[in-house]
Amino acid sequence: MEIRRFVMGPLRSNCYVISESLVRGSLAVIVDPGDTYLDEVFAYVEEHGLRVVANWNTHAHFDHVVGVDLVRERYQCPSFVHVDDVEIWERTPANTLRWIGKEVPPLRAPDGLLRDGDELRLGSLKFTVWHTPGHSPGCVCFVSDTLAITGDTLFKGTVGRTDLEESDPQAMEDSLRRILVWDDALQLYPGHGGDSTMFEEREKNRFLRIAARGGK
Repeated sequence: MEIRRFVMGPLRSNCYVISESLVRGSLAVIVDPGDTYLDEVFAYVEEHGLRVVANWNTHAHFDHVVGVDLVRERYQCPSFVHVDDVEIWERTPANTLRWIGKEVPPLRAPDGLLRDGDELRLGSLKFTVWHTPGHSPGCVCFVSDTLAITGDTLFKGTVGRTDLEESDPQAMEDSLRRILVWDDALQLYPGHGGDSTMFEEREKNRFLRIAARGGK
């Protein structure tokens, strides 16, 4: 498996290209294309001759989805988001204008809706959808045997904001408690900032430690 991170837009969100390998013709997905400037992402895909077969989104905040239609148009691939974030997806133009003053067109409807426990295949690779609400109602993590794309649920040293209109602090605590079962060796690739491991976060992330103590 190969994974490449691209940092997007004024909120510095992470977009990932995951592929089976860098052999030409390998299958790939683009996760969280959060800007309308995707030239570096497209150049990487085409330099290695990757075949993009899907777009997966960890949640529907504008800084993670605003480039979705550009990906779909270029690669004729379907896009997926959790069913509980469809309403936020539909508000992408208004949210983009509100937060960064940029006008963008409405996104087309998602091609598929994710639910907890869904399996996503990328050739020989398998990812499980973990529904981890808190930052938004439909936040998810994509988890394989070796890595997790954690979106705005779990960052290096911290977690996603829970003071937004659609956020839920109690749901975030419940989600953090749930993911404590992840193996220490799991590599974590968040929606913002650098990567980490579950071992490092279990040891150093105070939010995970609080969740492990039952919120105390």
